Amino acid sequence: MRQSDSEQVFELFKAGVQDWTPAQAAPAACVLFAPVHGDADAAKQCAAILSDSERERASRFVAARERDLFVQRRAFRRYCAATALGGARPLTDIAFDQTEKGRPFLPERTDIWFSFSACGAGFLGAWSATYAIGVDLEDLTQDLEAVELAQRFFTQAEATAIEGAAASVRLQTFLRLWTLKEAALKSIGEGLPFGLDAFAFELSPTPRIVRVPDEVGSPEEFDAHVIEDGDCCAALVIRERSSISQGQSDGKLKGADAGAEIS
Repeated sequence: MRQSDSEQVFELFKAGVQDWTPAQAAPAACVLFAPVHGDADAAKQCAAILSDSERERASRFVAARERDLFVQRRAFRRYCAATALGGARPLTDIAFDQTEKGRPFLPERTDIWFSFSACGAGFLGAWSATYAIGVDLEDLTQDLEAVELAQRFFTQAEATAIEGAAASVRLQTFLRLWTLKEAALKSIGEGLPFGLDAFAFELSPTPRIVRVPDEVGSPEEFDAHVIEDGDCCAALVIRERSSISQGQSDGKLKGADAGAEIS
């Protein structure tokens, strides 16, 4: 019997997916990583399960690699959703909507909070039915002016910590803080425009939030986790959902493929 497109793509991701859930976060949250597939056939398989509007968006990319990454990223979102729902739903039947701030959600299961991220090495997906969560994924091999960027976007204490770090770990320290900050923003349904200095972190002895925006509660309502594997640095931030107001949690809804996304 010939496998359907949904079954083929599900098995494609299942064969390579890695469970990156921090032990302290399980079973409240699940975090999965999937590597990028470099062959053209994988991208074609993934494109087959996307919506017409998503395929149209993919066609706008000039570079083939960027187009393939978009297609695989969108297919991986469906894989994560199917896994969260028990694996019974065909991937072609899964469609995310998003809030006006870009947070993805399933209209039929708004109780599940999803968060996604991607870099050149792979894709990260996370979800929780009990907490608000955020994840971010960055490439540890990229060339960045860590000190300059920290001075522009981080708190003074964080910038000082990065400047004082040994050269061999300066980029790693910067990306730990960057991923934590992006993950924290996603955990409140916001994106980068909200400001990377909205949250302040300390990394030692373990990652923790020391300051949060006044309107979102207190640092004690958040748990922060750094995840590092190979050439990737990732972060997971979990937030008590009871502290989220109705307006912050839902927001105005937009079409599934409209506007900016924070995934």
